[in-house]
Amino acid sequence: MGECQRWLGDIEATRLAHNQAFTEAMLEQYREFFDSVESSPLNASQARAVVNGERSLLVLAGAGSGKTSVLVARAGWLLARGEAAADQILLLAFGRQAAQEMDERIRERLASDDITARTFHSLALHIIQQGSKKVPTISKLESDTAARHALLLKSWQKQCQEKKAQAKGWRLWLEEEMGWQLPEGDFWQDKKVQRRMASRLDRWVSLMRMHGGSQAEMIAGAPEAVRDLFSKRVKLMSPLMKDWKAALKAENAVDFSGLIHQAVNILDKGRFVSPWKHILVDEFQDISPQRASLLAALRRQNSQTTLFAVGDDWQAIYRFSGAQLSLTTAFNHYFGEGDCCALDTTYRFNGRIGEIANGFIQQNPHQLSKPLNSLMAGDKKAVTLLADDKLDDLLDKLSGYVKPEQRILLLARYHHLKPEALNKAATRWPHLQLDFMTIHASKGQQADFVIVLGLQDGEDAFPAPARESIMEQALLPQPEDFPDAEERRLLYVALTRARHRVWLLFNKAQPSPFVEILQALDVPVARKP
Repeated sequence: MGECQRWLGDIEATRLAHNQAFTEAMLEQYREFFDSVESSPLNASQARAVVNGERSLLVLAGAGSGKTSVLVARAGWLLARGEAAADQILLLAFGRQAAQEMDERIRERLASDDITARTFHSLALHIIQQGSKKVPTISKLESDTAARHALLLKSWQKQCQEKKAQAKGWRLWLEEEMGWQLPEGDFWQDKKVQRRMASRLDRWVSLMRMHGGSQAEMIAGAPEAVRDLFSKRVKLMSPLMKDWKAALKAENAVDFSGLIHQAVNILDKGRFVSPWKHILVDEFQDISPQRASLLAALRRQNSQTTLFAVGDDWQAIYRFSGAQLSLTTAFNHYFGEGDCCALDTTYRFNGRIGEIANGFIQQNPHQLSKPLNSLMAGDKKAVTLLADDKLDDLLDKLSGYVKPEQRILLLARYHHLKPEALNKAATRWPHLQLDFMTIHASKGQQADFVIVLGLQDGEDAFPAPARESIMEQALLPQPEDFPDAEERRLLYVALTRARHRVWLLFNKAQPSPFVEILQALDVPVARKP
């Protein structure tokens, strides 16, 4: 046995030595390419990621570390080396805007129109068109929230009206689990109840559609602790799913979830043969099991296809829409043996912001550890806690020294926390470039200065308490076992939007639990800005 292990160890050591020699040779041979492919030369960690020859590679790209540069350079390097023709490279992004920006960057830097960045949905559409010779129509319901709500409410009301047992089941669900106070009698006719129900029905139907399996499979896959109750919920949701499918059929259309399931089906039946030798994925931490199944189906078709996945588990904030963090943190388990490397330098924020943000996020042992160094030191005041009644004073002070071209980003956990002070901004602080958005919306943004609002407990708390229904608990990926893990990542995203300084505004009467944690990390509390 010992002999066998030694032999395996020798093979692994030889493989690593070979890879190291290959990397060094490539860095030397393509030095000029790495110096000119982007507007600034690639650093050593970026260039090493680009030339990595593993079949499955996870590139951990922290905030501001130049992930787009690495994706563009990887595509350019594959072309320069003759490893692939342009039409054998597949670039995937999560949103249409991100895909368009990637296209522009590739046209500008590589002078190529032949590599097209796609979203997962546009890829699925392409596979279905080629594999079935049909052009699927995307249902109008996907883009019309009001029509979707109307369809689902009508279905729900009909179910309650016609079947007493169903109405009783819904009353139990809403009163016992959701804690709602429902009117006596036909509660489904109540306008206030309908308003509250519409978005929830939409959410729950969306989760069931995303799962894509039969109801029996959904129930079997639910955590044991909630399985029995979830089974009852699925029975109540069943007529809504039926009506949803009937509406799609009447329209002769598919929804987005159906699009990906159809594409996987076509690939598995061999009706579309993947031409792609290299798959490059941006924002990999946002991947869901459904999208991962599309990648797996493409690679089953061609076992030589490489996967170059660029993402950052520290910025994974989309579990609510189905993203599964373990697809990144246990990358090799899901995508086969390979390698993991990190881009080690951020070009955005100073060392003090980095020290606080990195220290805060790495208190969760489930996050992958990686180096992320800054080019500037930054002083102790680069991250400051400040009482939330000092916002006007802070903006007064900033208007005294911030240059007109410098951007100030105000971020909050919830959209309705937009401060009223901004209504008078144009007259009181005419020289300040102020933007407000939610932290979720700020992903991918940057600013010179950031003000994070609403570090409070109680109502509109940040961290938000977990208030998931049985549907979410059963159908969303299981969260990791660490308090407020996703909410921590949200604050990390907020902190790392800033280049120079961050102010964290907290409620003095009901401060967020994060305030104490930040103070323990040596973040000062300022009495005034």
